[in-house]
Amino acid sequence: MIREALYSDIPVIMNLVKASIEIMQEEGNDQWGEEYPLAEHYEGDIKANQLYVYEDEEGVKGAACISDHGHHEYHEIAWSYDEPYLCIKRLAVDPLERKSGIGLSFYEKAQELALAQGIHTIRTDTYSKNKGAVRLFEKAGYHFVEERINEGKEAPFYYYEKRF
Repeated sequence: MIREALYSDIPVIMNLVKASIEIMQEEGNDQWGEEYPLAEHYEGDIKANQLYVYEDEEGVKGAACISDHGHHEYHEIAWSYDEPYLCIKRLAVDPLERKSGIGLSFYEKAQELALAQGIHTIRTDTYSKNKGAVRLFEKAGYHFVEERINEGKEAPFYYYEKRF
């Protein structure tokens, strides 16, 4: 089940982030590291009522920010639709739960939240080395929009959107 996150969820979320970073590094993906994402990012998401967690009977297994603001570079991307949107950021899923549908459930939740607000577009992005995220976006019906090199990274980021 997906629910709004609480400040008391932050330690578990940060453990998921740490475990995710370890897996990313093993796979040659340096998208996340010591500087991002931090607990303060997730705390800000909670303060803005934009952080959600996936929880089952064993506890929190994933977290994601679902926001109406994209990353700072979003205004430079050639999006297909010039209209309000929701954006998914900082998605972290317990590596032991990979491929169980948790990541996809956050995209479904984003679509549900968007429709409740009369919004029909979701935007998202990932580092090109994050093959799992690319597969997730494609499985969820997102369309590739553009790639670009962002400061401090050697490989491009990929930007995706979905209209429904």
